[in-house]
Amino acid sequence: MNSFLRHGSLLLLIWLPSLMFAQDPRQSYLLKPGETYLLQIEIQQTTNSESTNSDEITLYSKCRMEFSIDSVSEPDLIYASVQYSDLNLSMLAPGMNLDVNSNDGRSQLLASMMDSIEGFKFRIITDSRGALLAQEGLGNRFESLADLPAQDSSEQDVILNTLKETYGPDAFSSLYTLFVTIYPVIRPMNNWTNDVTYYFNTKPVQIVNRYHLARTTEEIMIIQGLGMINAQGKFREKTDLGEVESVVSGSQTYDFQMDRESGWLKKCVSRQRILIETTIVESRYLPAGLKIPSYTETLFEIDGSLL
Repeated sequence: MNSFLRHGSLLLLIWLPSLMFAQDPRQSYLLKPGETYLLQIEIQQTTNSESTNSDEITLYSKCRMEFSIDSVSEPDLIYASVQYSDLNLSMLAPGMNLDVNSNDGRSQLLASMMDSIEGFKFRIITDSRGALLAQEGLGNRFESLADLPAQDSSEQDVILNTLKETYGPDAFSSLYTLFVTIYPVIRPMNNWTNDVTYYFNTKPVQIVNRYHLARTTEEIMIIQGLGMINAQGKFREKTDLGEVESVVSGSQTYDFQMDRESGWLKKCVSRQRILIETTIVESRYLPAGLKIPSYTETLFEIDGSLL
């Protein structure tokens, strides 16, 4: 009897950790007040157009986002202060006479604007699945950048628009929803879908992201995803070519490694491919009805950690 009990206890000790490990992982964030969570984000983007002015447009961006958790309230709200640091930006579009580079020291205005963005704290409210519920302060900071003294108003417009598209409120919201808003509404699940809004060249597009919990270990959850991109309708605007109408479509892949304890992202590689088909509505230079496609490929590489 004693021998049986000893063997039974031994089997129980072996079996219980296996049972605990086999339990479904918590698919949500457990962020602690007073702690700071980091995202290092590197973006490489290339755009090619079949227009008459078909020079390649390249964008490189690197930044660090710091999320300081101010408080967590029941049942599901997380209040955080966010700031950018280590900004690095370059954009080259010869056909548009656009050459922005934060490393070459040519533009004091660019340096002043980036200094004004770095270290500025704005606030967000999110929930435990990562849905961005509110954002406050960043828009006001970008509005104030227009008041910085500038000798060339055209240079000011180019730099400000480039910074807005890369680090502004819509850009922050887009990156947040792509790489933080990933957990399902109902948990646990092995396959789920999230619909998010992403701003591409200031245009809001809908992404239907489908995720799959591929594997779990003691330390990480591996989540893979595929997103399908569609515009919420046609975009009509006036450009240098004249009045045009555009339709956006594309796809995006995700490979996430998420920390089991906090739910925070540890590593992600994501590739996005977008097609914009622009139709000439009215132009002095081109026939109405002409369709001009452009293709944009973007590589996102994100590393996350606890400060």
